[in-house]
Amino acid sequence: MKNLIHLKKSILFKSISFLLFFIALFLSSNTFAQETRLLRQPTMHENQIAFAYGGDIWTTNLSNNITKRLTSTPAMESTPHFSPDGKWIAFTSNRSGSSAVYVVSVNGGESTRLTWHTSPDVASGWTNDGKHVLFASTRDTAPSSFDRLYTVSVDGGPATKIMEQWATSGSYSPNGKQLVIDRMRRWDVEWRDYRGGQNTPLIIVDLKTLDETLIPNNKTTDRHPIWLDDVVYFLSDRTHTSNVWAYNTKTKALNQITKFNGTAVKSLSGYKNTLIFEQDGYLHTLDLKNNKTKRLKVSVKGDFPWTATKWENVNDRVDFASISPNGKRVVMASRGDIFTAPVEFGDSRNITQTSGTADRAPIWSPKGDKIAWFSDANGKNYALHITNQDGTAKTDVISIGISKMAWEPTWSPDGKHIAFVDDDTRIRVINLEKKSIQTIDNAGTNLERGRMGITWAPDSNWLAYAKAGDNGLKQIKVWSLESTKVTAITDPFADSFSPAWDLDHKHMYFLASTDVALRSGWANTSSMTARPNYAAYVINLTKKDDSPFKPKSDEEKVKEEKSEDKKDDKAKSKKPATKKVVIDFDGIARRIMALPLRGNYNSIIAGQSGFAFISEGATLHKFDLKKLKAVEFGKGLRVSAISTNGKHMVVRAGRTWKVANTSGPNAKAAKTLKLDFNMKLNRISEWNQMFEEAWRYERDYFYDPGMHGRDWNKVYKRYAPLIPFVKHRADLNYILDQVNGELSVGHSFVGGGDFPTIDRAKGGLLGADFTARQGKWQIKRIYTSESWNPGLNGPLDQPGMNIKAGHYLVGINNQEITDKDNIYKYLDGTTGKQTTLHINSKPSFEGAWKEIVKPIRSENSLRQRTWVEDNRRMVDKLSGGRLGYVWVPNTGGPGFVSFNRYYFAQQDKEGAVIDERFNGGGLLDDYMVDLMTRKPRAALTNEVPNGKPMRLPAGIMGPKVLLINELAGSGGDFFPWVFRQQKAGLLIGATTWGGLVKSSTHYSLIDGGSLTAPDNAVFDPATNTWVAENKGVAPDIAVRQDAKSLEQGIDPQLERAVKELLSQLKGKKDITPPQFSRPTKNN
Repeated sequence: MKNLIHLKKSILFKSISFLLFFIALFLSSNTFAQETRLLRQPTMHENQIAFAYGGDIWTTNLSNNITKRLTSTPAMESTPHFSPDGKWIAFTSNRSGSSAVYVVSVNGGESTRLTWHTSPDVASGWTNDGKHVLFASTRDTAPSSFDRLYTVSVDGGPATKIMEQWATSGSYSPNGKQLVIDRMRRWDVEWRDYRGGQNTPLIIVDLKTLDETLIPNNKTTDRHPIWLDDVVYFLSDRTHTSNVWAYNTKTKALNQITKFNGTAVKSLSGYKNTLIFEQDGYLHTLDLKNNKTKRLKVSVKGDFPWTATKWENVNDRVDFASISPNGKRVVMASRGDIFTAPVEFGDSRNITQTSGTADRAPIWSPKGDKIAWFSDANGKNYALHITNQDGTAKTDVISIGISKMAWEPTWSPDGKHIAFVDDDTRIRVINLEKKSIQTIDNAGTNLERGRMGITWAPDSNWLAYAKAGDNGLKQIKVWSLESTKVTAITDPFADSFSPAWDLDHKHMYFLASTDVALRSGWANTSSMTARPNYAAYVINLTKKDDSPFKPKSDEEKVKEEKSEDKKDDKAKSKKPATKKVVIDFDGIARRIMALPLRGNYNSIIAGQSGFAFISEGATLHKFDLKKLKAVEFGKGLRVSAISTNGKHMVVRAGRTWKVANTSGPNAKAAKTLKLDFNMKLNRISEWNQMFEEAWRYERDYFYDPGMHGRDWNKVYKRYAPLIPFVKHRADLNYILDQVNGELSVGHSFVGGGDFPTIDRAKGGLLGADFTARQGKWQIKRIYTSESWNPGLNGPLDQPGMNIKAGHYLVGINNQEITDKDNIYKYLDGTTGKQTTLHINSKPSFEGAWKEIVKPIRSENSLRQRTWVEDNRRMVDKLSGGRLGYVWVPNTGGPGFVSFNRYYFAQQDKEGAVIDERFNGGGLLDDYMVDLMTRKPRAALTNEVPNGKPMRLPAGIMGPKVLLINELAGSGGDFFPWVFRQQKAGLLIGATTWGGLVKSSTHYSLIDGGSLTAPDNAVFDPATNTWVAENKGVAPDIAVRQDAKSLEQGIDPQLERAVKELLSQLKGKKDITPPQFSRPTKNN
């Protein structure tokens, strides 16, 4: 009986085991067969497709659905393109440090590098015969980067430029005689419903005549053209969602091919009668014979070692530090974890150990027993977390309510409250015992987020901070914990900030300036003319205390004798009393005194009683209130925190962290922290956290609470399913960029992050143009520093060097080269290194002489300066010397310098061409346009022989025109807008970018990546309309840069500007003084 039961049990166990095995096998099979999403940039040939995934290139045979990996590097490999015969795949890789074009066999094997220039090269396709790869490159462009198309032989060798016309991608006609191009290299390719100037028509170019046919376009985003038979297929967002469209080159008919809603179609390619594209993370094919689409079910299996969980040292990721009261340990945030590090003895500790959670802004309690920080551990929002100082106790979590983030956290000295500034610039105070929170004030502008300088008084009863008023200047205010009242203690006529309470309970320090002037209009270019000086001040908080500046006199004091009884009584009655900070607000302005220091200071923080530390740039001074003197405490130091008792300071010194004793005369004895911060890094969890945070980030900081009408929850649901398929940091940025693009706004950028380590580009450039002639490379032009540009350095433009245009470069580093060789391949690895060039006046290696040069990494500055000077010389030539030329590269510092240099040096001209093409933005201009619209107001006689009167104000008084183009934006949108508004002159050229908002990187993602969130929009109060955003500024006279003109070296926009101005000149009017008065003539 027992044996029978045992047998039944055995059979049952085996049956269950088999069933479980079958279920596991079934689940496993389904897991491996699961479709992979986030497959990108597909290309096809016959039954083979290739695509990019996880930073590598893959192929799938559609007949057997077998997927094979072709490349496997830490680099970013992208834009695969099948050769016409299907044997090769051209692609782009940055494995060498910069993007270059490679080819690899469809059967796998070693990849071959084809391009070697230091500028980024991006594979775009093939010539029809399959002998050359088509690619886009920014090489040799000026004054800033734009793409042009080149070809390079599949066997290697030099690249050949197809034409001068701009083009970021292209596709040949079936007969190879024409090329359809997308001319524009857009600044933000994921901007949905973009309608600005960078949306230019696709162009069909006849490669022989350079005649151009513009495919009809109404400022829609038309991209990725491919040419099959008589039809150009492309992606367009004409219906607000990017879909496949077709343009028949014979009938000129336009038709929509796909009709997706919501998620855009991406990366179009095709072969014969089939199109292939990416949409919603999947690959789709479209049969052109019946217009039916099919979603491909591709399963990618592979090892992605970089995504594996592993220990990572994060010493270099520290972004916040606080110090314990006794100065023994420092608490820091690094890569989303909280660590403590000993100053001398012991080991570093990872307090949180939460890869995949963002733990930020840790602070140490005044008693030293606890640590607090802010964490999004719940995946939804940030909350305050508190634990004991070694992290062994259960963490106490306190909600921060409507606040989404915390800046400037500060613990009250009595340990009962924590104050912080939140995402909406509210100052909030948490009662730790009650776990309640209150708002005490908010900033005057959102610019003050994280800059309010909140600080507790030593008795924990007051909180001081700086707040901007309606006049744009900041005042120091104090909030009373007892009365909850807020009182301003500084004058609104000064810009005051950085309050600091002296631990003597009697004084407060702060910085202020009374000459802010135009700097108060911080967003205007005129603010750059202001140089406010910030001095240090101290306040006597009560009336009864003597001024620190009261004259002192040494006198002998007579000791009073006291009876023993009185001494005993006092000893018995003496109790430790809590010292209170008392503020007499009445007459406080009369008790504000400037410290006797000369300098322009940027921060002040209190040390021990009677001492303060004042930063002047990177120099830290220690000020003694009793002696009224400051001494240099150290250079190259940035104070991160001072302990509550004022005795210890943690500073950043370059890439190291140090702890200094504040009682010391200087920081020479500061101890360097030996960080050993290690975390178990799970990148998959980290990427998920960063996606969640990025989505919240835009929701919380975008200037429009309505998200431009976008359902933000719907956006989350659209992109969240793609995150599990991220296998490379670039994939995450791709998704985040699309999320940001849903806002339909400019300046919504994504960048950075922790990428795998790749080689650094070491290619060199010579600052010259070369042309093939008689089998050798002849120097066509050498780029020089022009005049008065000491920062520029042309490798071939050096004193004593025997190299000039017309000479031949016949060898590099003792190797002979011909015009079949790629110069840049021979210059690989030469940046900044002495390199031997073999130069000859004839096309022969024999008889060549040697010159030693140092190649440079980039020629951009050299080419930019030459472009400017060429334009200036051309305007001078075309106008007969009557007109000036001024290029404005941006509306920041360099643009300010360039304008001042060129504008006033040419004020003897009758008018000027102002060129803001390629203006990269910056501030909102008022300075330049105000100067250009001034009229003559006065003149002064000039008493030198034949001296011309001196006219006032300075500047060019004649007519002006402004050149604009698609690569001018942001501040480069506002500049032409205000130029027109102030009637300064006509706008000539092409519509500008159309991205006029201010955006900020409010804080970094945990791996160092960044997002911008547009937080201020620009509008015209006179018309109550938005300025230029998502439309750009259109010219008064539209002029295209056509292919024929560019090929001939003609600038149609510049020439039209000169023609227009010459028609406006009325002749130069000489200024002569009136007759001198003769009041004594008849006396």
